[in-house]
Amino acid sequence: MTSPTSRLFTTHQAPGRALFRLYFFMFATGIFSLFYYRLTHIPADHRLLWLLVSLAEFWFAVMWLLQQSLRWNPTYHVTHPERLPENLPPVDVMVCTADPDREPPALVANTLLSLMAYDYDVSKLAFYLSDDGGSELTFHAAYQASIFASDWLPFCRKYNVEPRAPQAFFFSSENSVVDRGCRGTFQQDYSSVKEKFQEMQDRIRSTLEDRKVPEETRRRHKGFNEWNTKVNPRDHPSIVEVLLRGDGGDRDAEGKPMPTLVYVSREKRPGHPHNFKGGALNALNRVSAVMSNAPFILNVDCDMYSNNSQTLHHTMCFFLDPKESHRLAFVQFPQCFAGLTPNDLYANGLIRIFDIELHGMNIYNGPVYCGTGAIHRRESLNGRKFTPNFRPKWDQKPVCGEQEKWSELEAKAKALTTCTSEHGKLWGKEMGLMYGCPVEDLFTGLALHSRAWSLPILCYALLPPLAMANGVSLFPKASDPWFKVFAFLGIASHAYSLGELLLAKGTVKMWLNDTRMWMIRGVSSFLISILDTILKYLGISESGFEITSKVIDEEAVDRYKDEVMEFAVASPMFVPPTTLSLLNLYCFLRSTVLMIVQGEPSVLDHMALQLILSGFISLISLPLYEASFLRRDKVSGGEEEARGSVLTVVRIDHRRKQGKQKNEGDPAIAWEEKTKGVGILPSKRQAAIWVGFLVFDWTPHRTPEKKTSAIARATRCSSASLRRSYSIREGEDNAVLLQNWKERRRRRRQDMEPPAATVPFSKLFTCADGLDWVLMGIGSIDKEKGVPVSL
Repeated sequence: MTSPTSRLFTTHQAPGRALFRLYFFMFATGIFSLFYYRLTHIPADHRLLWLLVSLAEFWFAVMWLLQQSLRWNPTYHVTHPERLPENLPPVDVMVCTADPDREPPALVANTLLSLMAYDYDVSKLAFYLSDDGGSELTFHAAYQASIFASDWLPFCRKYNVEPRAPQAFFFSSENSVVDRGCRGTFQQDYSSVKEKFQEMQDRIRSTLEDRKVPEETRRRHKGFNEWNTKVNPRDHPSIVEVLLRGDGGDRDAEGKPMPTLVYVSREKRPGHPHNFKGGALNALNRVSAVMSNAPFILNVDCDMYSNNSQTLHHTMCFFLDPKESHRLAFVQFPQCFAGLTPNDLYANGLIRIFDIELHGMNIYNGPVYCGTGAIHRRESLNGRKFTPNFRPKWDQKPVCGEQEKWSELEAKAKALTTCTSEHGKLWGKEMGLMYGCPVEDLFTGLALHSRAWSLPILCYALLPPLAMANGVSLFPKASDPWFKVFAFLGIASHAYSLGELLLAKGTVKMWLNDTRMWMIRGVSSFLISILDTILKYLGISESGFEITSKVIDEEAVDRYKDEVMEFAVASPMFVPPTTLSLLNLYCFLRSTVLMIVQGEPSVLDHMALQLILSGFISLISLPLYEASFLRRDKVSGGEEEARGSVLTVVRIDHRRKQGKQKNEGDPAIAWEEKTKGVGILPSKRQAAIWVGFLVFDWTPHRTPEKKTSAIARATRCSSASLRRSYSIREGEDNAVLLQNWKERRRRRRQDMEPPAATVPFSKLFTCADGLDWVLMGIGSIDKEKGVPVSL
């Protein structure tokens, strides 16, 4: 028998630390040399550009230093579940969903079934589903899952199947079955259970299509009575319904007890903040406290499933360890993403985060909370602070109290999920998940540990090509010894990044995709999130929360398998990266052609690093060019954004050509004089337009031609004015253009609908008609889908 003092997990250090530290000191030396060059080679002119690039480089250095702290001493934990005692503590499992159209009920049912099939004592498991949409369709899916579980759980136990998500097991090549001497009956049981699963899926999907639960099904459970009157997702009372009773009241096909399963939809009322996912999980926390009160809480997103039935055993190796258990607040499992392309087109696999950086956080008291796949100690989540003398005690309270009935527990739970149940309490401040931030998971993780942003990317992608177009050098010449410092830093950083990904079983193309998405996110979603955060703290607007659609479009899936990027909807998110990619391509090609025509090697010497930088950005932007100009599929996207981006680049070139041109003297000086313009920065009017575009979400009025799927791009506007490409002519009277446009607008006004105001600036939309003509210069925007929080 295992000794009570035997460690339940061991820790190992990652190999290759000496080699990494050699790289670290060499790269740090290069950074200090770069700063020395910047401080000792300040130019006599263009000092503002020099300062901005230097500040961007300084921030890159700070970010690099912070990233190296996660790579300095990564460690890996190995669990020993065979050493666990027989009597394990109870666990409450929480799943959140909010919209049956964006998060299909069949997907939610599959997630619940994968969790309910854990290889764990079912009398110590309780499952809670939070439905913030208050949808009868989601309740129906949970009800169907509770019925199918009576066959699925015995099947999983009998044959020890993996994974235990039925969708993945029946329709994936990665499934496995342990031979327990029952191979003769396996095929028969397999066919029977698979048929029942498909019937369950068909019932859920047909109900979703009809938007109505059959009357025969409604009569089978009292919970459907909550929807006898129409339930408004944003205005309805609390709904708490027990679907499976974990005290032995419900049994599976083999007569064994089932785990507890509870459906919860907290009260929603206009004017009462619900705090998004954080509020939903805190409501489940209170409900579970009166129904099961397990000492540990696992939360899982509704679009995920458990791929290891021993997950809870591995978790208990940390929480029951005789040496370290009292110090642990939560255990975070890495996420594994199924269905990725071989080269991870959108860098959604998060390999660097889960395979590298989270392990590096172990020396800093563990990783951050990632929002899903984490098991919390209830006491720490509810605000208890760590003390060296703390020794946890496992509450062995049964799932349902002996003196209480399930109906009484439902009534108590409803009182804990009202809009006013948190008033005067510390929920969201010192208890539960933290409020005040859409990324409540990271916020909460940092809060538990205590009891990156993007402007430099924009500077480095924008200023060097613009300076090159004007003949201004921001880096050392190729013949200058300092050139080697910049070259070393560029090559070393990318070589290390590539090597790191290759060691994590990545590919070269995956590295290019990862770099591309880093650039796109840095100048789009990250940039706009900064503006959103600043506006929030200035009290101008409030942050929103957009539910990611989990609906699958077959054509989009086919393109994804072929690793063709999907841009889905026209969005302001795409304007900055498209503009920057086209600007770098234009400056790179123009400079290259002029150098070839001039035949002056000193020009190449003068602009070598800027040419390399623009060339690299152009290389990784190939999918953007393809979507903007070459593709013709219905959701290629980019057409309207490309139009605005091209106009921006043309405008830059137009202003450049207004400058004086001289070809005398040194070739490098002649190059600068030849390409110098009166200015390339936007005018005050253009800057105001960009602020209105990014901050206020001003948008041309649009009328879609037809309804599209949840993830497909909205159809292009039927208005001819939005399709027309406007050219820039010297001396053309803008007043005439505006008057003509207003007249065309007046004739079509009856066919166009105003956009919905999604920010508290609705009054500003009264002047939108007069600004639409300006916004066409940077691309039209689709307001129907809103602005996504990330690409």
